[in-house]
Amino acid sequence: MRLSYSAAEVAARRAGAAIGQRHPRLDESLDLARELAADALTTGAGDDLMVQVLALEAMAGESVVAAMAAALHIGAAFALDGSPFGARLRTGALVGAIALSSEVVPGVDRNGRLTGRAMFVAPVTPSGVAVVGARAAEDGLVACAVALDAPGVSVSLLEPAGLTGLPCAHVDFDGCPTERVGATTPVMARIRTLVSAVGLGLGRRALREALVVARATGLASAGEQTVQGLLADAATELDAAMLLTWKAALRVPPSLPDASMAKLAVTEAAQGAVARATQVIGIETFSTGHVVAQLARDVRALELLAGRTEALRDAVAEVALAD
Repeated sequence: MRLSYSAAEVAARRAGAAIGQRHPRLDESLDLARELAADALTTGAGDDLMVQVLALEAMAGESVVAAMAAALHIGAAFALDGSPFGARLRTGALVGAIALSSEVVPGVDRNGRLTGRAMFVAPVTPSGVAVVGARAAEDGLVACAVALDAPGVSVSLLEPAGLTGLPCAHVDFDGCPTERVGATTPVMARIRTLVSAVGLGLGRRALREALVVARATGLASAGEQTVQGLLADAATELDAAMLLTWKAALRVPPSLPDASMAKLAVTEAAQGAVARATQVIGIETFSTGHVVAQLARDVRALELLAGRTEALRDAVAEVALAD
């Protein structure tokens, strides 16, 4: 596996970090979409999934909510490549959203009309477009694109427990027009890889906060083996999860089992990094507004959205047992 960065990847990491610094809170999804296009993360070199992964990891190290919104928008833009929505998503004229739960899905009829509910769709905007999984009688689960301002669409905004500021909603459809994108597997393979990158950035931010405190208080010095062990375990698990994420990003075409394995590893590594940062930093993390307290809320999204842990294990086990 290649372990060095190309010039485009170095530029993507810098661009991602800069975008995260400009968006500590997600005030406007459309501005974020335009910046992604301006920094070639949805066009040109940004066509490379590895470039996107490196940019999102760096972005999440500065702003997890901006990185998650960017990951979902990028995923939607590439799912709809070649559709009437595709060019507008890539240039930032539209914001793309993804339905992040498959527990409840709408149905699509032979005439391309969508009926039912899609759950936890994000980032939603009044004139954006969403990619949702829908049940088709003849084809099973298919990916569909629907304009959120189309007739028959009703958006119920939610306030998620983490990722504060991410515009999230349940969306109801009443016979609204939709465009079939194709199978859900390629879409979800890319989304899980992109979300894994966000999780890496989240975990590394937690480790960074713990290191700052450990160095300032002398806890990282020789002899403090408990603290050193906590930090070493977090760093090791994050690097291992990074390699699985890179493997998924380099796979052409994207592989759902590889993406599922990456997200599974990243989720556990990020949760571990946040827990260890809490142990190292101590009671300060219980304060409202502390960055690790926010990370503790945000990390729950990794376990629940774009494939729960149980579903990821099933996807990985299915391939492992087949071999």
